Amino acid sequence: MTLITTRFLLVDDDLLNNYLTKITLKKSLGEVLINDFTNPENGLEFIRSEPVYNPTDGKTTLLLDINMPILSGWEFLEAFELFDTSIKEQYNIYILSSSIDLYDKNLAMENPLVLDFIEKPLNKTKIIKIFG
Repeated sequence: MTLITTRFLLVDDDLLNNYLTKITLKKSLGEVLINDFTNPENGLEFIRSEPVYNPTDGKTTLLLDINMPILSGWEFLEAFELFDTSIKEQYNIYILSSSIDLYDKNLAMENPLVLDFIEKPLNKTKIIKIFG
């Protein structure tokens, strides 16, 4: 279980999924700040360019898709791993994917950056499981 965060970063090439995820987060958690990117490279640039800070109200939750055409979620994680520790410590990363492939789930759970694998679509039950 993770402390409830008020900041989310969605990286998914599917506009509709980002829209539905934003609605679900807002209905389940109330007032939240959500940045979403359909281009994973733009998501990495956002993380890279964001000023380093120590939030007092928790980390930013990153919901990351696996299968994207420009940069896969796995490639995104490889690039994220190269960031300074002070940046990486600001994020809790969850894979949010429609993949039902056991290989993808195992690969996600073996990655030390990833806290959990969540099957799309995100719903209130899954949010309660994550945040308590």
